[in-house]
Amino acid sequence: MPRIFVHFTFFFFMLTALSGVLMRAFPFYPGMSVPYSNILHAHSHLAILGWAFLGAFIIFLFICWPKINRKKEAIAVTCAVFVVSLLMFAAFIYQGYAVVSIVMSTLHIFVEYWTVSFIYRYIKKQHAEKRTANLFIKGALISLVFSSIGPYALAYISANGMKDSYLFDMAIYFYLHFQYNGWLTLFLFGLFIFLLYSNKIQFRSSLLHIGFWLYFIALIPGYFLSVLWADLGGLSEAVAVIGSIGQWAGVVCILLAVKQVWQKIGTSFSKLTVACIWIALALLFGKSTMELGLIFPSLSHLIYETRSVIIGYLHFTLLGFISIFILTQYQMIGILQPIRHTRNGFIIFFIGFILNELLLFYQALAEWINLPSTPFYTQNLLAASLLLLIGLVVLWISYTRKNIE
Repeated sequence: MPRIFVHFTFFFFMLTALSGVLMRAFPFYPGMSVPYSNILHAHSHLAILGWAFLGAFIIFLFICWPKINRKKEAIAVTCAVFVVSLLMFAAFIYQGYAVVSIVMSTLHIFVEYWTVSFIYRYIKKQHAEKRTANLFIKGALISLVFSSIGPYALAYISANGMKDSYLFDMAIYFYLHFQYNGWLTLFLFGLFIFLLYSNKIQFRSSLLHIGFWLYFIALIPGYFLSVLWADLGGLSEAVAVIGSIGQWAGVVCILLAVKQVWQKIGTSFSKLTVACIWIALALLFGKSTMELGLIFPSLSHLIYETRSVIIGYLHFTLLGFISIFILTQYQMIGILQPIRHTRNGFIIFFIGFILNELLLFYQALAEWINLPSTPFYTQNLLAASLLLLIGLVVLWISYTRKNIE
């Protein structure tokens, strides 16, 4: 696989981190020529559709490259994702939500469909021993296609003058839910299972299958967890509870399956990689447990009224679990080697992530129970974002120097 593809992903991750730094610096430089909302939209879209989407797809390509017959199509898909994502980012920076950025976002959806077709045509030809990994990947592809209902709904809602209604936000949450809880989580777990199988680590497939179906079936009712703030009635709350419990139970089954082969994992990979696997899985469990807490009405309303908690959760999911799981699998497949630069870069990145989460969640707790505010809160958030950027740059350097040490 062309090495430039990995540079594409690090470039997107760096742009995401850099735009995050700009947002954290905005209170100190309010006269910036680019509006805050433009940076925010560019940052959030590139995080999911640029870095995370391409990062996960590159892992798939790296694993399957020797057996891919249609390599020119693989190159074309990767380049299309890169170009469209970059143009989308630039459009949001320049004009925010407007004609060009909407066109680029729509074009990205059709590139996603192309990616789905490419991946599906490859995995349907694979042998039976990869059946469990392919089950997760197929669930991910279904979720990715299903998520596109959200943007289509946004277009309809906007065209009918309902942009200020709760339906607009519900469509956004629908898209986000099936992107990170569906597509990215299931796809990365499918790839993770495949990588363990490739290292002769055999799971109890029955436990994995139970975990998959519990999680996948619960995805649709689980969406209602994201829109409890809309007060859709008792039925929607009951459905949300079912979805939350189902997703949590599915995650527990999957983690129990991993626990049964943990000793083999420990002897098959470097200490750094094993530590990163542990962190990623712990973050997944923490994320699912936080979602389980939303089944309590008083707590859920409090959470949805506190902006720092919502931002903290989104960062916990995308910057924490998703991004760290991608970087972990980069180590598992040899993109990142267990050398000093990789270790130092990950430590700096992880410290920035932890600092960011502690600040955001403590701020919410301080509001809820009248605790003292964090001293230099805004400055510390800027410091956390700088640590994330520095850690990422060191990891990128590690990739370029992986054959030196």
